[in-house]
Amino acid sequence: MTAARMAGDLLFDVHIKDVTSASAAGEPVEIGRGVIDIPGFLRTLVDLNYAGTAAFEYEKDGKDPLSGLAESVGYVREVLAELTR
Repeated sequence: MTAARMAGDLLFDVHIKDVTSASAAGEPVEIGRGVIDIPGFLRTLVDLNYAGTAAFEYEKDGKDPLSGLAESVGYVREVLAELTR
């Protein structure tokens, strides 16, 4: 969040993912199930009036990612809806 705020208007592209641990041992999980402060990061993007690309990185279930990716997208949409009310 700090880096995004520092970049400000120079921020054009972000990748969103979540992991079980903020370390090299962290495993990918559906967004909202891990340790990353996704609501805080999305709040930062809203505060910056971010209009660039936000791409999902979903590396779990590589052979059948659809349900986990759909859950992640749903979670982000729900958080953004709450933040922008």
